[in-house]
Amino acid sequence: MIEQLTINEYISNSISFNNQKMKTLNTLIFAIALLFCLNSFGQEEESKEFKHHSISVLLSHSIIFEGVENGEKTAVSLPSWALNYNYNFNEKWAIGLHNDIIIEDFVIEKTKDDEIIERSTPIASLIVGTYKITEGLGIEIGAGMEFEKDENFGLARIGAEYGIEIPKFNMEVLLGFDYDIIFDAYNSINLGIGIAKRF
Repeated sequence: MIEQLTINEYISNSISFNNQKMKTLNTLIFAIALLFCLNSFGQEEESKEFKHHSISVLLSHSIIFEGVENGEKTAVSLPSWALNYNYNFNEKWAIGLHNDIIIEDFVIEKTKDDEIIERSTPIASLIVGTYKITEGLGIEIGAGMEFEKDENFGLARIGAEYGIEIPKFNMEVLLGFDYDIIFDAYNSINLGIGIAKRF
């Protein structure tokens, strides 16, 4: 109980700092996405050739099932961003580097030993393979690491992504769903919406 109160006091004392950090990160990511879109709208010619590369930005919510709030274990929903690069071998297969950051600090009860720990804006980086079942719907599987200042964990991901093409600008609106297993720590679901640019 004493450890939990100490963690709660620490979180309360850092709320204003975390809010400022979150606003700065949101502004930066929004500005990058806006510049990315404006650059795309400035291009007048539509190319028919196959584009092998894509970069996407998604605004997500991560639902963590092993969260702790007010000393009680509960599912918590946290804002997150994803920045992904994919190389498309053909219309069906792609491989990519997917990076996610949860932009708030949170407390979890580890699945391995029930230890209560704080995670401070963890960043996950994964190598992900994608197979397109239909023109718009792809399934994903991948593995990587979640990095955080105190402790890093391995993770595995399975997910799906649906893209709505904007052919004139070589872009897609993306809807994403991922299930992450962070080994010995926690499990999460990521729901996101974003935009991708093919080049």
